[in-house]
Amino acid sequence: MTRIGVVGVGGMGRSHCNSLPKVENCEFVGVADLRLEAAQEIATQHGIRAFQDYHELLEIVDGIVVATPPMAHRDVVVAAAEAGVHAFCEKPLSVELADSDAMIAAADKAGTHIMVGQVLRFYPVHVLGKKLVDEGEIGNVVYLETDYSGSYGGQRQRPSSWYGTVGGCLENGIHKSDLINWFGGNALTVAAEVGSYSGHEDWEDYVVTLIRYDSEAVGILRWGRFMGARGTNDTILDGSKGSLRLDMSADIAYLKKIGESEWKEILPDRSVPHGVVGELTHFVDCIREGRTPLVDGRAGRHAVEVVLASYRSAKEKSKVSLPMSDA
Repeated sequence: MTRIGVVGVGGMGRSHCNSLPKVENCEFVGVADLRLEAAQEIATQHGIRAFQDYHELLEIVDGIVVATPPMAHRDVVVAAAEAGVHAFCEKPLSVELADSDAMIAAADKAGTHIMVGQVLRFYPVHVLGKKLVDEGEIGNVVYLETDYSGSYGGQRQRPSSWYGTVGGCLENGIHKSDLINWFGGNALTVAAEVGSYSGHEDWEDYVVTLIRYDSEAVGILRWGRFMGARGTNDTILDGSKGSLRLDMSADIAYLKKIGESEWKEILPDRSVPHGVVGELTHFVDCIREGRTPLVDGRAGRHAVEVVLASYRSAKEKSKVSLPMSDA
């Protein structure tokens, strides 16, 4: 059994704690949090050990789930690597590229895995969509469009928690930054518009990003509450042979070949572990089998880079080339 612990038992940390008992070949052994009482509460629920210092947790695990605020990810992931412990790190991997680089370097040196919690890759409809694209159902992908938007919600104020110091797209829109990269490849250039209904220069309500990929595909990522009454979490993929629409809310894919008049509905396989349980299952399997995770540290870094490039593009009113060297 692979021994797993959780560092940080806030909102997403609790979700991981509730999911780990459902993961095969996994023994959930402990939690750590600066708020010792919070850690003890979770430990009592699951019959495991509680620590205030995560370094003590590292002594009894094979892998950890890092669910602290993003600003603390670097210290925990680097310490885990130095202890020979694999790390599943919640998104975003970091708020600065230098921190991502430090984590990747530490894991490379230690021979440990970093997996980033980009859970949308483990939604059945997205797994199905990637399979269909890889099988050539729509030919070469030429255009991608993905939304993570809700109905109009201005005027929003900057959150008072740590979340407000990170940025909405970096903390939340990062999900779709990773997803569009998964289908598009390596981003080469980014041009974006970023704005705020509330007037905060350091807190955005919407982001519209245009991305050029090394595959020659062009992608558009839209995030925020700016979609009128509509709101959508769909992903559109247009190819040389047809198109796919991935309806995340309904968990259904729609395929239309060039020359056809109707969309064909395709249901994904929901029988295998998916969502949070799916990504944690993958993490444990990678530890057991020595496989590189689907969303490794470099993929996590690239998702961060696309968002940071979006911010820079909007601020400088320019197109930003990747890789960025000083973000």
